Amino acid sequence: MDENLRRTVDAYRRLATSMNRAKTHERLTEAAGVRLDRPDVQILVDLLDAGEPRRIGKIAESLQVESPHVTRHVAALERRGLVERVRDPDDGRAWRIALTEEGGQAALACRRAASQWFEAALAGWSEPERAELARLMDKLADDMCAHLKGQMESTSSAR
Repeated sequence: MDENLRRTVDAYRRLATSMNRAKTHERLTEAAGVRLDRPDVQILVDLLDAGEPRRIGKIAESLQVESPHVTRHVAALERRGLVERVRDPDDGRAWRIALTEEGGQAALACRRAASQWFEAALAGWSEPERAELARLMDKLADDMCAHLKGQMESTSSAR
């Protein structure tokens, strides 16, 4: 492994570890004024990002988890009034999951809290540095997601 790759992987690992700590999630939801588990936040933000109701399978694909995992969390979110089931306009027998107004507000509050952390961390960065980081993070996310999706597909087809 070359030195730049080692540094990139190490930096990513440190950032991911820090962001995925239970205490970090607790601080995020506290700052957002909501009490939600990490998967609940991920589902709400995924629906917010999609901008439209989604089927369970699409949410699971987007979060790179299995559908039963999403189904359990959606049921809990539905009981709390944060999401609701709506008929799929493409298939009247199927359902999509939609944010309620309260669910949308919770997702926005979590996004705002996380954005404020990044804003504070990048406060000393110049605009060109921020632009370069955004460009490279987009590229890394796209390439890594495509790579992992390809690996998952090749693994499932080999079974």
